[in-house]
Amino acid sequence: MNPKKRQQNKREKGGKEMERLKKKWKNGKEGWKDGRLGSPAFQSSNPPIFQSLTLVLVFMSATGILQSMGPSIVSAVPAEELLSVNGSNGKTKDEQSRQILIEVERLKMELAEKLMKKKQVDLENLKSMMMEEDNIVTVSEVNKAEEAYERAVDEYEQSKLTLQQVELESLKDEWHITVEKTRLYESADGRELFSITLRNSSSPVTLVESSKVLGREIIISAQIDDIFVSIKEQESYGASGATITEPYERRIETLKEGESVTLEFELIKENVRDVVVELKYSDDIDQKNIHLKQEDPYISVVSARRYKEGDRRRLEVVVTYGAVKGETEEINAGVPTGYSEGATAQEINNIYVSIKDDTESIIGFPYEYRIPTLKDGQEKTLDFELRRNVDRLTVNLKYLDTDHPYNIHLEEDTRHISILSAKKFRVDNQMMVTIQLKNTSTTEAMSSDATPEEIAAANEIRSIYVSLLDVTDDTNIVKPYEEKIPVLGYNETVELRFQLQKDVESLKVSLDYPELDEPDARLIYLQKESALDVVNVSSLRFSQEGNLGSSVTYDLTLDRLAETENTFQLRVINLLNRLSFEFQDPETQSRQSQVKFTQEQSKRDLSLIVYLPEELDASYLDSTLEFYVAVIDEAEANELGGVNNRLDLSADRIAGIQGGVERFELIPKGVPEIEVFVPNAFQTIKIGEAVEMTATLKNIGTRDLVDIRMLVDVNTDWKYTVIPEVVSTLERNEETEIQLTLSPPADIGVGEYQAKLNAEVTVDNRKFEARDRSITVQVESQTQMSVTTLLFGALILLMIGIVIVTIRISRR
Repeated sequence: MNPKKRQQNKREKGGKEMERLKKKWKNGKEGWKDGRLGSPAFQSSNPPIFQSLTLVLVFMSATGILQSMGPSIVSAVPAEELLSVNGSNGKTKDEQSRQILIEVERLKMELAEKLMKKKQVDLENLKSMMMEEDNIVTVSEVNKAEEAYERAVDEYEQSKLTLQQVELESLKDEWHITVEKTRLYESADGRELFSITLRNSSSPVTLVESSKVLGREIIISAQIDDIFVSIKEQESYGASGATITEPYERRIETLKEGESVTLEFELIKENVRDVVVELKYSDDIDQKNIHLKQEDPYISVVSARRYKEGDRRRLEVVVTYGAVKGETEEINAGVPTGYSEGATAQEINNIYVSIKDDTESIIGFPYEYRIPTLKDGQEKTLDFELRRNVDRLTVNLKYLDTDHPYNIHLEEDTRHISILSAKKFRVDNQMMVTIQLKNTSTTEAMSSDATPEEIAAANEIRSIYVSLLDVTDDTNIVKPYEEKIPVLGYNETVELRFQLQKDVESLKVSLDYPELDEPDARLIYLQKESALDVVNVSSLRFSQEGNLGSSVTYDLTLDRLAETENTFQLRVINLLNRLSFEFQDPETQSRQSQVKFTQEQSKRDLSLIVYLPEELDASYLDSTLEFYVAVIDEAEANELGGVNNRLDLSADRIAGIQGGVERFELIPKGVPEIEVFVPNAFQTIKIGEAVEMTATLKNIGTRDLVDIRMLVDVNTDWKYTVIPEVVSTLERNEETEIQLTLSPPADIGVGEYQAKLNAEVTVDNRKFEARDRSITVQVESQTQMSVTTLLFGALILLMIGIVIVTIRISRR
C-alpha cells in the first residue's frame, strides 16, 4: 500500500474516533442539563424523595455514568446506610425524612464527582490526541472540553455546598431557647413591670456528612444571634393577641451556649396574668404561653457585723426591702426566692426586729426594734448590744403578721493584709517597684472544732485594690494606676509589680477592699535592690549647643540601688581632645573625680562642665559631637585605664562596661561677630557735591557668615548708595571693602550733618549687628573761604599792627 493511501485510511479512522467522542460528549452535556446537580434542597414538608431518586437514575443513564460505574455506585453507599433509608430503624418520620434528603444530596455529589472525573479523562484524551503528529483534534474542541470540565468542577463544588446546607437545615431544631423564670412586680413609681429570664439550652452540632466530604470535623456553635423578644396577650374571646408591653420588642444580639439573659418590660395593659412570649431567631418563630405569678413583699438581711465598743459586744444589722442581688438567703419555706429590687408594694409598715439565740431567747438590747416604714429598695441599719457572747444567732423580722427568722453566723472583722516587702529596682533603664502582700487575718469567733477549710474561707479577702501614692500630695505615681487582687486567701502571698513614674525614696501603699470603710494607706520606705552594684546615670539636658569660647553645663543624677557604702570613679569617654571638662558638685562648687555613696545617701547630683575653645576646626561646627559619662567602680576603672578621667573607647567596649553609662551630645556653634571700619569719619563737601568714601567690613567672629546686609542711616531727604548692599559670604577673619556714596539734596544749607553706617547678619533665626559707625559731613558754600584762611589772614594783620606800634614807640 502506497503511503498516500495509508495516510488517507489513518485520517478516516481518526475521523470516526472523533465522531464517537463528540457524540459521547454531546450525550454527556444533555444528560447534565437534564439532571443538574447542586439543586436547592427539598422542603421538609412532603418531600418528593422517590421522584428525586428516579431523576438521579435517569441522569446516570443519560450521561453514561451508570454503565461505566457498574457496581461501584452500590459499593459507594454503605449497606447500613441504604438500610437506614429504606427501613425505619426506630426513627421518627421527621428524622427519616431528613436522613433521606441528606442521602439524596450526597448521592448527587458523588455523581457530580464521577462526572467531573470523566470530563477530566475526556479532556486529557483530547489533549493527547492533539499532541500526535497526525492529529485530527482541533483547538476549538479542546477548549470546549476544558469548558465542560470546568463546569463539572463547579457543579461538584456546588453539590458539596448544597449537601452542607441541606444537612444544616435539617438540624435547625437543635437550637433552642428556654424560658427559665418570669417575674411580675411593681416599680417604685407605681408602674407594673415584667421581667423574663431566657437561657440558650442548645448544644453544638456536628455535621457528619459534611465532615466526611471536607475531611475534617465541622462543628456548628450553639450560639444564637439576633433574637427578637416580644410579649403578647393570649388570643381568646375579646383578646386579639396584640403586644402589651413597652418596649414592644427587644433584641438580643448574641446568646452563647448556656448563657442566660434577663429582659425587663413594662405592662401597658392592666390585669394581665397570661401572656405569650414570642421568640424570633434563625428564621423561626417560637411562642410560649406563660402564666405570671405576683410576688409577695420581702425583707432581707444585708449584713450582720459583731464588734466591740469598750468592753461591750455590739451587733450591727442592715436590712433592706427586697433581696440582695447575687446572694442566696437562708429562709423558711414559703418565702419567695430570686426576689430582687422592686416589689409589689412601695413600702412596708411596722416591722419589728429582735435578736435571739438558739433557744429562742432574746439576747439583744433593745429587745425589739420597731421600723415604722421601710420603702422599696431602702436600707436600714440597726444597732444592738449583745447580752450573751454567741457565734450564731437569729435575726427575727416580723411584718404583715408573719415571723421571718434568719440564722446568722457571726465573725469578727479581723481581716488584715500585711506588707512583707517593697523593693525598688531598674529594668531596661526604667524604675520598677514590687510590693509583696500577705493575708494575715485571724477570726476569733470561729468555733474550736472549725476545719482549716472553714477558717480559710472565713478569712479570705476579695476585691482588693492596690495603688501607690506620693507621700506629699497623694497623687498616683505608678503604672498601672491600680491593681486588683480578685481573691487573697488565708495566709496566701501575692507580689505586684508597678512601673515607677517618679523616682522617690518612700511612698504610700493604699489598700481598699469591701470590709474597709475607707482605704488603708501605709507609708513605707522602698528597699533598693540591684543584681549588680551599678550606679545609674541620667540627665534631663543630655543634648546641648555651645558657642566657641564658652562653657556648657550638663546636669547629672547618679542613683545607686544598693544600701552599702562604696566609692565610684567618674570618667568621660570619647570627648574631643580640644574640649576640656570638669565634674562639679552644684552645692559646694568643688571639683569631683570620684563620688561616694552611703546607706543614707544613695543618690547624688553632679554637674559636668564642658569648656569650648576660642577656635575650632570648621568641620566640627554645627556637628553633633557624641560622648559618654561613665560611673564605674575602682576595679573597672583600673582595667579601662585612661588619663585625667578621659577615655577613648570603641562602641563594643562601651557596650561592655559594667557600670552606669549615659550618652551625651554637644553641638559647637561659632560666634557670629562683624565690625565696620571707616578710615575718615569727617568729610567736607561744597553744596552740590556728594560724599564718596570707602569703608571696610570684617568678620571678627568664629564662624563663616553669609548674606551680610549693609545698613545706612541718613536724613530723610538725603540719598545714598552702598556697594555691595549685601555681602554674600565672609569667612572667618576675612574683610571686604564697601563703597558708600552720600548725596545731599540740592537745597541743602551750610552746616554739619550726621550719617550712620552699620551691618547685620542673621544666624539661626537670630540677628547680629555690628557697632554703628558715625560719619560727619561738613557742607560749605561755593564762595565761602575756609576757616583756616581767615585765621591765617587775621594773624598776619595782627603781626603787622604789632610791628607798626613797636616802631612808633621806639621813635618817641
